Amino acid sequence: MSYKVMVVDDEPANLRLLERLFRRNYEVVTANSGDEALKLLEQHDVAVIITDQRMPGMTGIELLQRAAEMRPHTVRIILTGYTDVEALVEAINCGQVYKYVAKPWNNDDLRLTVTRALEHHKASKARYELELINQRLATRLDKMMQGFVRVIADALEAKDEHVHGHARRTSGYATAMGRRLGLDEESLHQLSLAAFLHDIGKIGTPERILLKTGPLTDEERGLMQLHPERGARMLSAIPEMEHVAEAVLHHHEHFNGTGYPAGLCGTQIPLASRIIVVADAYDAMTSPRPFRGALTHAQALEQLKFGSGLQFDPEVVRAFFGLDALAQIRASIAAGFCGELLIRAPQLSSLHGLTLDELIGEIESEPALAACVLREANLGGGNTLPTVNLYKACHHLGLARLREVLERRFAQHQCLSPNAGKLWERALRRAVAARLIARQTNIISPDEAYTLGLLHDVGEMLFNSLFPAEMTFMEDLDVAQRLEREVVAFGVEHSQVGQWLLESWGVPHDLAAILQTHHDIMKINRPAMLLLHLADRIARPDDSYNG
Repeated sequence: MSYKVMVVDDEPANLRLLERLFRRNYEVVTANSGDEALKLLEQHDVAVIITDQRMPGMTGIELLQRAAEMRPHTVRIILTGYTDVEALVEAINCGQVYKYVAKPWNNDDLRLTVTRALEHHKASKARYELELINQRLATRLDKMMQGFVRVIADALEAKDEHVHGHARRTSGYATAMGRRLGLDEESLHQLSLAAFLHDIGKIGTPERILLKTGPLTDEERGLMQLHPERGARMLSAIPEMEHVAEAVLHHHEHFNGTGYPAGLCGTQIPLASRIIVVADAYDAMTSPRPFRGALTHAQALEQLKFGSGLQFDPEVVRAFFGLDALAQIRASIAAGFCGELLIRAPQLSSLHGLTLDELIGEIESEPALAACVLREANLGGGNTLPTVNLYKACHHLGLARLREVLERRFAQHQCLSPNAGKLWERALRRAVAARLIARQTNIISPDEAYTLGLLHDVGEMLFNSLFPAEMTFMEDLDVAQRLEREVVAFGVEHSQVGQWLLESWGVPHDLAAILQTHHDIMKINRPAMLLLHLADRIARPDDSYNG
């Protein structure tokens, strides 16, 4: 293989000498100035560059600094007869110069220097190519791992729909606590994965036990308590998952030593396991089950406080109590947050002149009004069949009560979003698209699909209301990056908060849950989620696709 050597000197005689010295063994590219050399470097993949230091316009060191940015694998040699020791030492220490040669040079010595420089070039390039291969392999392994994780989560949720989203939420809470406890990025990644997979062993637990609404017998409890060991065995067979497997194995240990499977206590229990048990318990307490309702955030905190030092590590409990963003989110939902009025408020300043059908048309065009109406219709008494159908909700309330609800809504102080027009247009496009897809597929009612499309971004609206500065930094991120950043910042993503909001307005759980993972196109076992995902893509024609 013939390598290219570039020589740069403003003296033509030196340039000819250097060219004759190397042209028998290499392809030589010559330049009489730094500017000319940079132009040639754009066209040629040069293995070695040899330049004079003292040249008009641009010194040799300045040229090599620029060359290092353009061609990082090119080996850089400088010739100097006026040794500027400080500049040369700095350039060498910074890696910008491989070696300097004093003028006048010895031809044999210079040839030997270039030969060694080429060996360095070959080794550097081979190392770089190996790093690229390793990066590609790591990326492929990471994608395979993500696919495995999602398949496992889908399999678990398919067995028990009431644990839908439990893995995601537990992982989010655990990661947020890990950050408060000062874990490094690698440890946080392992913790997030372990928390997501903590129930993987339940795949082998009989459904009659998982779905049982009454107390378990001793035999059934024994079978249930096998799932940490089963999950750890599954994970330990996978490369790079040893720490994850260990965290899963011990996530039911208690701080006072009364847990299982090993009866570990205190700091004998891996920190990741001590974090997961708190996250797992909080989510279990605040999620409804067929045999009991959900606790409020405050009630769940009381239970965590009561278990501190017994079931839970007090330090981890303190870290959870420090998740202020999660507390704010839960408090806003409990207080009846219904989203922001976007751009319809000025047009609806007078409600008394509108008929019922005209009012319904306006409500179906404004997410915040739609949310208020659903909340009033489902929770205001007299409606024994909770609904997400806005037409039914409006007729249930009647004209007079609708006016009362809307006037009360307009009387509240509103802080309009700076991008209100964009949000409103996107909500309408998504709602219409969802209704059209539902008509063609019969997956869910077209009217229900319309409302879910209209209210798709209510979780994001709550984040914008509570955390405007943080959300500003996320504006230019794609969906996957934004969801990841939201979990880091708030302990939960906006799609999950959207589900909580809909449930707080009385929307049935199975419909509200559609909002939770509609961004995940792998959710093929939930066609309604795929429907909403497609409607969202249609509503964002200018966004780059990353899913």
